[in-house]
Amino acid sequence: MAARTINRRGLVLGLCLGLAFCFGRLGPAHAADDGFMRFVASLWPDAEKAGVTRATFETQTRDLKPDYKLPDLILPGRPKTGAPSQAEFVQVPADYVKEARIARLAVDGQQLASKYHDTLAAIERRFGVPGTIILAIWGRETDYGRYQLPYDGLTVLATQAYVGRRKDQYRNEFIEALKLIQHGDVTRKGLRTSWGGATGLTQFLPSELAKHGVDFDKDGHINIWTSVPDALASAAQQLVNKGWQRGIRWAYEVKAPPRADCTGGRA
Repeated sequence: MAARTINRRGLVLGLCLGLAFCFGRLGPAHAADDGFMRFVASLWPDAEKAGVTRATFETQTRDLKPDYKLPDLILPGRPKTGAPSQAEFVQVPADYVKEARIARLAVDGQQLASKYHDTLAAIERRFGVPGTIILAIWGRETDYGRYQLPYDGLTVLATQAYVGRRKDQYRNEFIEALKLIQHGDVTRKGLRTSWGGATGLTQFLPSELAKHGVDFDKDGHINIWTSVPDALASAAQQLVNKGWQRGIRWAYEVKAPPRADCTGGRA
C-alpha cells in the first residue's frame, strides 16, 4: 500500500511538473496572441472612419491569427533580419535578366499580346502606355498569373501592423484590404499576397490599388485577381500617376566609348 501511495504521488507530481512545463512553454504564445487580438480590436475606430462596417470587421477578424514566421518583423529574442533584398538590387544584372527566362516570358508575352490585343490597344489609347510595357510588368510580377501568392492577405497585413518594422503603413493597408473585401472586389480566400502584402496579377498593395485601380471591364469592381483588363489597366494608371509620359521611350540603347571607365572614374 505504501509503495502504491508513493507511486501515485510520484505520478501526480510528474503530471504537475509536466503541465507546469507545458503551460510555461505555451504561456508566452497565448499571451502574444491575446495581445495580437487586442491590437486588432484597437483598429476598429480607424476602420469605421474609413467606411468599414462593424459586420465586415467582426467577420474578417474573428479567427485572425498572427504569422510570426514572416520576415521584417521586430520580435523579442529574434535578430533583426529586415526585409529580404529584392533580386533586382542585389543580383548581377546578367543573373537577374537570365536570357532563357526572358526568352520564355517573351514567347508567352507574344501569345498574350495576341489574345488581349483589343484590351491592350484600348489601354494604350486611354493611358498612353504601350501594351508591351504592361505585359512585361505582368510577366515579371507573377509570371502572367502562374505564380501562386503564398499568404493569406489579412494575416500578413495584420501581423506586419502589429510587430512589423513599418507598423503605421500596414495599419492603413489592413484597413484598405477590409474595404476591398467589403466592396466585393475580392473574397477573403482570394486575397492572397506576398509576405509584404502585395496582391493580384500585377502586385498592388491595397492602398496603391485604392489610388490607381481601374474597373476597365466595367463590371462595378476593380478586380486585379481574375480580371486581366482591370489588372493591366490599373498597372498603366499607376505608371501614369507616377509620371509616365505618353510618347516618350522608357529607355534608349546606347554604345559606350571604347575607353569608357565603368568603375566610377573618367574615361
